[in-house]
Parts: sequence; C-alpha cells; structure tokens
Amino acid sequence: MSEEDKGRRRIMLLLYCPSLSNLLQLAVCEDQRIDLGYIATAFGLDPLTLRINGHFIATGIDFISSYLTWNSLFSFFSAKRLSTGKYPASDPLIVHGKLFRLGTKRA
Repeated sequence: MSEEDKGRRRIMLLLYCPSLSNLLQLAVCEDQRIDLGYIATAFGLDPLTLRINGHFIATGIDFISSYLTWNSLFSFFSAKRLSTGKYPASDPLIVHGKLFRLGTKRA
C-alpha cells in the first residue's frame, strides 16, 4: 500500500470477462480514478475497446479515466440497477473488449 492510499477506504471488486471466462479480483480505493489500461491488460484485451457493464468509459492517453472514480461508477451502476462488482455484496462487473493481439499495428 502506498503512502497515498493510507487512510483511504479500500474495497474488493470482482470483474468478469465472459468471452474469456476469466474472473479478476481487484482492490481499489473508492476515490481512485479508474485505470482501464490495467484492467484490459489483466484480461488481455485492447484498452481502446474496453466496456464495463456495457458502458464505454473515456480515458486519457494513459488509459486512466480523467474524472471518473470508482465511487462515481458504483453510484451510476447502482442507479441503473446494474452490478457494482463490490465483493461480496454484488455480482461481478462484466468486462467486454477485443482481444489484444501482439505484433499488430494500429492505424
């Protein structure tokens, strides 16, 4: 845990990628910005195509959401009665995206 994370509320998340049948458990701070690059890499997906619960999340060039925190995403999904991924109280967040292929060039 970094100095920055001390005193911040940490929660466990479950993320599930149905196309790969993989489940990922992730510890995050509620006020932390969402790192889609990390999630995409963990599943082997292209971060430019990543969707969580069917929703695209805009990011900067580093694939970290500029303004969206985990807490605001939880609130959004709760309001829409979608899974929040909070372990153990909720079903996992559903992650979709195209498989990342090594050695291919992007236009």
